[in-house]
Amino acid sequence: MADLNDKMLEEQLKSSIEQLPDSLRPENIEARLASMTVAEKYSRSRSEDISMEDIKVKRSGGKGKYIIPIALAAGVILAAGIGLGVGLGKPELHETNTIDQTDLLDDTRSGKTGLFSLKDKKSNYEDAYAYFKDLKDYYETEVDVVDYDVEDSAAIMEESADATSNATLATGAASGAKEAQESFTDTNVRTEGVAEADVVKTDGKYIYEYDSNTEHLNFYSVDDGSITKEGRVNVLEDDYYFKEMYIAEDKLVLIGTNTEYSPYAYFNGYASDDDAKTYVAIYDISDKGEPELIDTYEQAGRYDTSRMVDGILYTFSVKSFNVNNIKKKDYTTYIPEVDGDLIENDDVYVQKDALVTSYEVITSMDIAKGKYIDKKAVLAGSDTMYVSTDNIYLTDHNFSWSSFTYGEDTDILKISYDKGELEYEAKGSFPGYLNDDYSIDEYNGYIRLVTTYRDANYTQYNALYVYDTDLNKVSVIKNMAEGETIRSARFMGDTAYFVTFRNTDPLFAVDLSDPENPEITDYLKIPGFSAYLHPYGDNKLLGIGYDTDDTGWINCIKLSMFDISDPYNIEEEDTEVLYNYQQAGVLNDRRALMFNSEDGTFGFATMAEGYYQLEEDWFKEEYPDEYDIINENVDADKKGPYYMVCDYDENKGFQILTEQSLGGENYNNGDYTLFNNTRGIVIGDYIYVVEPGYSVKSYDTKNYKLVDEAE
Repeated sequence: MADLNDKMLEEQLKSSIEQLPDSLRPENIEARLASMTVAEKYSRSRSEDISMEDIKVKRSGGKGKYIIPIALAAGVILAAGIGLGVGLGKPELHETNTIDQTDLLDDTRSGKTGLFSLKDKKSNYEDAYAYFKDLKDYYETEVDVVDYDVEDSAAIMEESADATSNATLATGAASGAKEAQESFTDTNVRTEGVAEADVVKTDGKYIYEYDSNTEHLNFYSVDDGSITKEGRVNVLEDDYYFKEMYIAEDKLVLIGTNTEYSPYAYFNGYASDDDAKTYVAIYDISDKGEPELIDTYEQAGRYDTSRMVDGILYTFSVKSFNVNNIKKKDYTTYIPEVDGDLIENDDVYVQKDALVTSYEVITSMDIAKGKYIDKKAVLAGSDTMYVSTDNIYLTDHNFSWSSFTYGEDTDILKISYDKGELEYEAKGSFPGYLNDDYSIDEYNGYIRLVTTYRDANYTQYNALYVYDTDLNKVSVIKNMAEGETIRSARFMGDTAYFVTFRNTDPLFAVDLSDPENPEITDYLKIPGFSAYLHPYGDNKLLGIGYDTDDTGWINCIKLSMFDISDPYNIEEEDTEVLYNYQQAGVLNDRRALMFNSEDGTFGFATMAEGYYQLEEDWFKEEYPDEYDIINENVDADKKGPYYMVCDYDENKGFQILTEQSLGGENYNNGDYTLFNNTRGIVIGDYIYVVEPGYSVKSYDTKNYKLVDEAE
């Protein structure tokens, strides 16, 4: 068997795709599964199976039942309030009233618990200077960075792609259009009612596209499938490159930056992005043929993300400072600026127990008036950011510069927002780290989250936490899914779903209708795992992820439909294994999903890479069963990107409505930007597939025949 494994590894290395750098952070792995090398897949497939102790769960009707997990590792969906995975041993329920206390002093300005007291006008600035000075001393005495290469350090500090995504079906009124029009699908977002920027937008009458390759905005009018290119404008601004945009009535808001990433400022002359800035450009698009740039704004730091609520833009940037350059009387060396003005003393927040050299700069702007409402700078990391309809949560997985490793806890800050007004609310911490912003949710005054953590023996588990509005711990379930990591989560009212994975995907249900007494009710063990979860009508949950074999080897994309009507009896109602496709855009970026709530159709870009093992005699000889399955289902010559539209029927199961080939000649040299940026938009009875900078095509949703095309 060892010889076979060596041979498999040798053959897979020959066909490996572009190597990805290893990361110290486990959560970064999930974001790159879609482009994982064959060698890395092989290494994962060699992981040991995780045995799991029988778990007794209460069944509806009062009957007890034991569910015996298959001896394969885990993917989890938790239903009811918050979800978590299970692993070796019973999950441990902690019914506790103890509180994770964080030392907080009074903030006399707001009357709320704050990070420090404002004893005089300059106290915040002085605290910031003292913090950076102490940090410099810490580096000098505790951290030896001489042997670290700049590029290696940057790779270590690079943040994972961020990114309960409820795709909404918008209407003309909801989008700000001035006359009645057909319904249309909007950008798939994390929190309903909280808009997110994207490279493609629509208002139901026009499609707006940002082409990052040529730095142009393109405008198309659409009408019953016909497409007319109305305008094109060059948006290149000095050294800035743009990333995404919003449409706010007759305004287009374009957001960009002048730097790719921000390694947090390095000591002893190492490179920092002291000059990084975020750029906001507002265009008047009332005349689609001649858009007019009407104003621009800058704020310190690399662009992080943004949100828009009721016409107010919230922009987040990460501003780093080099601790070697700070000068007490020169505030610009340690206080961020917005449009050339320092953020005021009262709006600077310093965490004295943090260990970062960057601020999260937050601004709010009324787009219609073109005026800032509020500005804040918080000395904190933003490992994962979650924005609810009322609050902003910044989480930062603690990093130790002395050991150059990540710690066992994550800090969390809560900042409220209301019509643009920003207020610091609370600070806390929790064990472990979050997979992404689907792993944290605010509901009925409680913060629910699922984490992956290590215990005192460095054994990896998962946990479910419930906190109150002040970030005091209410309850926790620990010791779930030993040896596994969270792959996806979805909160739906009093129900949450959660997936972990190592070899297979156990689907768990957890009742958290009583936040103080969470209860595991059921779980389902299935092959593969769902890396993205999406609500699908009443009592259904759509899973998009990967099919795997019994060793955990990732084969291809898999669709699953779960019946969640009974939290005591979760069922996988149907599956569709997409043998030809190894990647899906939605697994890299939630905004790549088109979901039409009117008819339940959904679409995303997929990538076919053929299947090299069909050509290998040793594979056929050693694995005849697997070879027959692959040979029967895979078209080895089918390669390149496609746009797929699917539907689901309780009687017929999954249906592939269309697979449209995309601009394959543009996908070369491992550059998948166009693939990741491809979007589908349904307007009325037509779907428009947009490949930014390449083409816009329309298809009739009755028969999916090509109607029109524009470049």
